[in-house]
Amino acid sequence: MEEKAILRHDTLAKLNEMDEITYENRSASLAKQLYNEEVWHQATTIGITIARFPEVATKEIIRRAWLEGKIVAIPETNNKTRAMHFRRYQPNDPLIQKALGLYEPTKDAPIISEEEIDLLIVPGVVFRSDGYRIGFGGGFYDRYLAGYKGNTISLCYTDQMTTNFTLENHDLPVQKLLIEANQK
Repeated sequence: MEEKAILRHDTLAKLNEMDEITYENRSASLAKQLYNEEVWHQATTIGITIARFPEVATKEIIRRAWLEGKIVAIPETNNKTRAMHFRRYQPNDPLIQKALGLYEPTKDAPIISEEEIDLLIVPGVVFRSDGYRIGFGGGFYDRYLAGYKGNTISLCYTDQMTTNFTLENHDLPVQKLLIEANQK
């Protein structure tokens, strides 16, 4: 296995050991950090995935965005082209389950352009302190970030941090990492 694949596998294995209460508490702690960020307060449109365990939970973040009057955009992926764009997601909108159990908007939801998204919350599996990340292996976010000019943040558990991994030409960092307070 290559270096990134090994780091991804080992980190996911460790995260999968979390029980539900620990998972919810750790995710809630990171969400609270996000709500204190100036870029969160200033953003009118948030790009975010509908996370699945053991990723940092995002459903409460989405609800909070709606309560604050923000527009929520979630990604729609094309597995053949590895391209991704965002569609508006509103309360009670239908979602479709795609590969790997991801939930995405239907084709009826309006597309939200890169320019409209003020804050992109970028998922990942492994992170370096300089904002570089290893995702789930599809390359969707690296491709999207290449043209995205807005603010980027990733939420990460302490278990997801590493000191280093070899960067590739397509790797792009997020502007800010929010790392949970030590849970030990």
